[in-house]
Amino acid sequence: MHDFSEGFSVGKMRSGNAAVYQLREQFEKFPTSTHKVEACESIASCFFQLEQYGDAAGWYETAGRLILSEPSASPAVRAISALCEYERALDCYRKSDDEERLTECSALILELRRTCASA
Repeated sequence: MHDFSEGFSVGKMRSGNAAVYQLREQFEKFPTSTHKVEACESIASCFFQLEQYGDAAGWYETAGRLILSEPSASPAVRAISALCEYERALDCYRKSDDEERLTECSALILELRRTCASA
């Protein structure tokens, strides 16, 4: 998987927010969900580096939703693929002390694990 954040390294830019802005612009332009997932991961990574954990979690969840909405994969394959994104989001919610989102994300992870186990 290509890491789009390489081209927009937070350390190389004056402002990490500038990197996020440019990545968001790229996100809107991608025609496929695969590219959008990669962009979401890069945006989340930038927010994580900026210690904006709530925003990072939201982008990881967006990546997870895109994976789950992919019509060409079976439900189990989608669940397995999305699980990693939601686990990353969960870690970010722990760092941001957002108990409500932490609980919601934990419940979704349990549901995804059940789907994986039933495959």
